[in-house]
Amino acid sequence: MKTLIIEDEKPAAQQLMRLLERSTEFNGSIEGPIESIEAAVEHLGNHGDYDLIFMDIHLVDGPSFEIFKSIEPPAPIIFCTAYDQYALEAFKLNSIDYLLKPIEPEELDRALVKFSRLYQNSESRLSADAILEMLSGSKETPQYKQRFIIKIGDRILSLASAELAYFYSADKATFGSTVDGKDYPLEYSLDQLEGMLNPEDYFRVNRKYLISHKSIADMRSYSGSRIKLELKHNDDSDLLVSRDKTADFKLWLDR
Repeated sequence: MKTLIIEDEKPAAQQLMRLLERSTEFNGSIEGPIESIEAAVEHLGNHGDYDLIFMDIHLVDGPSFEIFKSIEPPAPIIFCTAYDQYALEAFKLNSIDYLLKPIEPEELDRALVKFSRLYQNSESRLSADAILEMLSGSKETPQYKQRFIIKIGDRILSLASAELAYFYSADKATFGSTVDGKDYPLEYSLDQLEGMLNPEDYFRVNRKYLISHKSIADMRSYSGSRIKLELKHNDDSDLLVSRDKTADFKLWLDR
């Protein structure tokens, strides 16, 4: 199965790739991500032999449906979106499946099973004009996780996301650290949190840490063009931004 991802948010694209690679329902190659309408039109015009496309609804230069004003949809499409329930119902009625961000592995598997079942059904192809008409006057507003419910023994806490300065994994568990240095266990993995939180506020610096701007106490250049971090209320003396994330981290800092 040859699959293409059209997604302008790198963390979301990376999460989807990881989920596909781990899914028992997926067996094939993954290409992308393609981040814009313009790039997608050019790419699909030259490489239209895909079996399946995963597509975010809004790309950096506009609604992704605009792609199909220039070219015909070359393959069935599964939409990935965090918003607009009306649009999602429209996709269901048109036999187009969707995944609601943050994507859960079970939902991805169900979408892949549905794709396999409908693969030869031309009705599962996108009607761009119909979807654009359904979306006329509708604009997506990102909805990121605002609060976390935390259980400690028989106590239940409700913490606002803004109270959590960074998240980290340790001993096969995930923790959130507040701005005043208190650590709480969470029922989510860092992969899941990466898709739940606003990427303008939080950045996955490596496999162990997902941090906010307000968590940073100090930054220093390190060997191999890497960056060494010191976080507030954190004694990890070997906290480095992964080499492959350094460029994106600098862009995140400079927004």
